[in-house]
Amino acid sequence: MNEGINQIFGEIIRIDSVNTYLVKVPSESSFELGLGEFVGVDSGDGMVVCVIKGVQRSIPEELATLISFEQELKYLPYNTDFKSSYYIVFGLGVLSDNTKYRIRIAPQIRAPVKRLNKETIRKFHLKDNKPNISYFNQYRETLGDCTLLAISDELMLMLPEASNMLLIVKKYIGGSGKL
Repeated sequence: MNEGINQIFGEIIRIDSVNTYLVKVPSESSFELGLGEFVGVDSGDGMVVCVIKGVQRSIPEELATLISFEQELKYLPYNTDFKSSYYIVFGLGVLSDNTKYRIRIAPQIRAPVKRLNKETIRKFHLKDNKPNISYFNQYRETLGDCTLLAISDELMLMLPEASNMLLIVKKYIGGSGKL
């Protein structure tokens, strides 16, 4: 469980919309995040709280077909960019003095993306000291049920006081019900 400080995870290399960003994580990164885990990035309004929506890893076709892994070290010593991971992250809202579950200002290209700690995740999901996942309905179609189920699993660890609510939500999502 992530309880420490917010660690740098990667940097934004593409912004597709005010909510959707592509984050490059170097191959030498010391940790790897999974679907439904939370990250954050600063914007003009405050910290945008995001969730991992997907990952992309690929080797350019021209390299994959022409060179074996053993030869890679000999012939491509300076080209390690293809080993990086690219994460699709989706902004859920802005954590500032007044948490908002919408985003008006997208972060900048090359902005550092941080892995969020438990305290930050709790702060975003507690409104008046009560669990709040109002973004589930708003972004259900965009995020998809698999991502929402993964978020629910993460939140059960971070917000044990919301476990009964999250179990009901998981039941409805798993049964294709409406929240």
